Amino acid sequence: MSTESPTFAVMTPSVPRILASLYHVMKEACGRKSPVSQYQLVKTLFLADRAHLNEWGRPITYDNYTAMCHGPVPSLAYDFLKGNLKALRDFGVGKLPWKTVERGGKFKNYYPIDGELDPEEFLSESDIQALNDALTIVLRLGFGQIRKLTHEDRAYVDAWRDDGGKAAYEMKLGLLFDEPNFDQAAMIAEYSPYV
Repeated sequence: MSTESPTFAVMTPSVPRILASLYHVMKEACGRKSPVSQYQLVKTLFLADRAHLNEWGRPITYDNYTAMCHGPVPSLAYDFLKGNLKALRDFGVGKLPWKTVERGGKFKNYYPIDGELDPEEFLSESDIQALNDALTIVLRLGFGQIRKLTHEDRAYVDAWRDDGGKAAYEMKLGLLFDEPNFDQAAMIAEYSPYV
């Protein structure tokens, strides 16, 4: 089993799974009376995707991760959270199933719009459990501890370049496994779902 590879395994992100995952986390957070920020959402997705990949052999969202200053970020989910019009248009998303409320002028909390999406239509029980577990970690640890945890991830450490260059660097899917596995990463990328 190969553990070294010079190439990146690029997945085809599953738009329905990304939207359902974000929506579910927002809804779960509201149920816990803990509205979530963009930072908390992207870190929840990262921890959930990584955990599900290692336990079940596949990620939840099939999003591709980049290393940014504050840690790993799921690229397409991040674009959706920012309301990136080009990404929304390119991926055929006419309307996002959530709203944002500014807090303190600089940050926003995200809230699901009731009835806009049924996450269970796109997510399995194991997906939902991994998302709930990851949300628990994110809410419990807070910004500084989450930043430290995700900055220590092997895939992040391998990708990040603190050279004043780009703001984001591609992370290798094969390094998200507890034991690096580029063969499995290539297989997952090849068979990424299109739904």
